[in-house]
Amino acid sequence: MAARLSHALHAATQPSADTQPVVIVGAGPAGCATALALARNDPSTSLRVLLLDDADPTAYKIGESLPASARRTLATLHPSLNATLAQDTLQGLHHVCTGTASAWAGAALQETYALMNPYGAGWHLDRARFDETLRAACAPVLRKARFVAVRRCTDGGAWEVDAEMAPEGAVETFRARWVVDATGRKASVARKLGAKTHKHSDLLSFYALFTTPAGAAPTPDSDGRTLIEAARAGWWYTAPLPHARRLVMYTTAPTDASARAARGAAGFADMLRTETRHVARALGGASSDIDIDIDDTDEEEARVEYEMEEQTRFVRHTSACSAVLAPYAAWEPHAGAGDGDRGEAQKQEGRGWCAVGDAALAFDPLSSQGIVTALDAGAFLGGVLARHLGTAEGGPLGGEGAVRAVHEAYERVRAKYEEGRAYYYGVVRRFDKGGGGEEEEEQGKGFWEKLRGE
Repeated sequence: MAARLSHALHAATQPSADTQPVVIVGAGPAGCATALALARNDPSTSLRVLLLDDADPTAYKIGESLPASARRTLATLHPSLNATLAQDTLQGLHHVCTGTASAWAGAALQETYALMNPYGAGWHLDRARFDETLRAACAPVLRKARFVAVRRCTDGGAWEVDAEMAPEGAVETFRARWVVDATGRKASVARKLGAKTHKHSDLLSFYALFTTPAGAAPTPDSDGRTLIEAARAGWWYTAPLPHARRLVMYTTAPTDASARAARGAAGFADMLRTETRHVARALGGASSDIDIDIDDTDEEEARVEYEMEEQTRFVRHTSACSAVLAPYAAWEPHAGAGDGDRGEAQKQEGRGWCAVGDAALAFDPLSSQGIVTALDAGAFLGGVLARHLGTAEGGPLGGEGAVRAVHEAYERVRAKYEEGRAYYYGVVRRFDKGGGGEEEEEQGKGFWEKLRGE
């Protein structure tokens, strides 16, 4: 595998006039998986791939849940990935996820346990560490660079991709037959080529990191679960993270009054105290100069007390809506008619682009499927492109055939996701008008009804 990637890097650094098969923009899970799958499907080591990325490895990035089923995909992508993940977990750089607890349709917690999962336990990741593990596996084809522009070559057979190279800042131009957009929700490449992102059920997630108080005894957090709790105007999530931290996230509609309150640290902490029971308990006493009082006696006391990170005045937020790119991919034949009217060799002539990961399909964080879906999509796309480029088994695949395969696969993923999303949002009715009890209040009453389309 390393030899294949080294060969690819040597080819990728040739002058820009030399058209290479694939340039991938973005080295998150989706982009790295695509590059690794291309290498895996290239036994001749003849395929040239370039992976461009300008991520800051020191920046915190939300998206820490990795389901146990990811082991299967990681094993197919590179032999080192599962071993590195296991070693990092033993060293405390990632946490084992012991299960999921949710107060969703009802106020009481319902739990599922990792012991019942045939794949074993998942992880609460140090996301920056995990992404760097993927990039390390792609090191021979990875170039540190910021994407600047993409355009069609005048001869009709390739793309030109401009990138500002780090650290010198010089702009280099690379020619490619395929450009893969793995830039996340912003879909930077696809949008420059005319694609549109369509948002559904606009949601916003506010999140803060909590730590153990300075000087406190280093008591391990024994609660390794993912915890989800529905509230009147949205839903809350918390999970333990490595380095004695815990993530707390609140998701709601951006137009809801609670969204305005959640932007400030004090408002976020106040809502955490007054709107949740189980999430507040998991933090044991989280505050931003506001103590969270927990007087329940029917559950064990939290072992660890957290507080919001120092100097937090405003809570960070990110888009949490479902988003679909249209189209997912496109193929532009070099000349003449489409695949159906051309010979096999001619079907390979032209240029194409494709999005992968969040650039193509961005999911509501309730699914906790962002990373594993990105890995699976990259593994699939790498195989499709390898078939088109003639390095993989399965027979030749024309450019339009490759685009069609991608579209059909992504649509299956989207349909399955939307079915699950509709079900889980549909079962929360305890905050509707007429639900009775203290949960029936005017504030946020319409959040769940709107998500159900009522």
